[in-house]
Amino acid sequence: MSEELRNKVLNLVKEEGDVAVAYVAKKLNIQHMEAIKILEELVVEGKISKKGKRYRMVKA
Repeated sequence: MSEELRNKVLNLVKEEGDVAVAYVAKKLNIQHMEAIKILEELVVEGKISKKGKRYRMVKA
């Protein structure tokens, strides 16, 4: 998975504020599982948070 794609996902979360996996996959034209993997990696890194089925930026 490319760094460019991860940055696109992160930017999308920043712009939208609160996103679901299906929205990210559709908007970036990627597979659903790939979107999940990227979002979960960003959660582990502490860049975004997950609440239920939605992802959002971590408040600083």
